[in-house]
Amino acid sequence: MSFRRWQILALLIALSFCGRAFAQRKPPVGSPDAPGKDVLFSKCFQCHSAGMWTDQRQDRRAWESTLYRMVGRGALWTQDEIRQMADYLGIVYGRKAP
Repeated sequence: MSFRRWQILALLIALSFCGRAFAQRKPPVGSPDAPGKDVLFSKCFQCHSAGMWTDQRQDRRAWESTLYRMVGRGALWTQDEIRQMADYLGIVYGRKAP
């Protein structure tokens, strides 16, 4: 096997371990409960930490726009999942949220 093929094989193995590490992430303790929480944490934690949305304050519509932008970058979500996640983010991390 050529050196180049060994490099590609090593990269693929490393990426498989990274994917498992991201999949095992847990939501932060104390995350507010609201409808859509489970969908958000199961979908967004594949790439992001909770800081991605806790540092922002947007209304539901802006969150929905952000989620559709993620679909444009390769996220594979249904419209119902996007609705649930936008609802959760708008309630918990909206401009007027506590």
